Amino acid sequence: MERPERAVDDCAEDAAFSPSKAVGAGASFNDGKERLGEMAKLAGFDFYLLSVFPRGDRTAFIENRLISNWPLSLVGFYEATDLFYCSRLVTAMKRTIVPIFCKEGSFAGSAANQENRRLNTLFQLHGLKNTFAFALHDADLKQYIFAFSGDCPMPTREQAMALLYGCMELLDKVSRNGNPETVRRRRSPGAKSNACDAA
Repeated sequence: MERPERAVDDCAEDAAFSPSKAVGAGASFNDGKERLGEMAKLAGFDFYLLSVFPRGDRTAFIENRLISNWPLSLVGFYEATDLFYCSRLVTAMKRTIVPIFCKEGSFAGSAANQENRRLNTLFQLHGLKNTFAFALHDADLKQYIFAFSGDCPMPTREQAMALLYGCMELLDKVSRNGNPETVRRRRSPGAKSNACDAA
């Protein structure tokens, strides 16, 4: 029992979200925003998103989005397009369990139409060009998406591992305070060359 604890302590400083910080009571909604912001910045990303993985009876972006720092105008426009559940990002994540990296157009649909081109342009204008994302589930087996976006290239393996492990701990902490979806509602108002690839 002492050996694993010692190993965690020895490596704690290398993680984006230190295991030593994960000990104790669950995290609040605001803690989650702060931690996601810190992890995104450490990996070179400007934007982050935590959402419930969309399912057949719940597809809308607004009802699945839990935490993000996306511009509100972009959130509103994206909700109106109703493409999240069938986006290239979500479609790619249904085919693999490893993290994925999408170059441009990750949140648009796969069709080469005017709506998707306009959406891609809007995301790029706001700085959400490339996206690194993965799915995690909590102890109750509810599935979530963590997505980090910006103009930076694919994270290094070390950065990717730090993000993945940090988000696992964050999700565990937030879920200790109850269902993350419930916490959000209590705290907040109302195959191209640039396709998504496994990281």
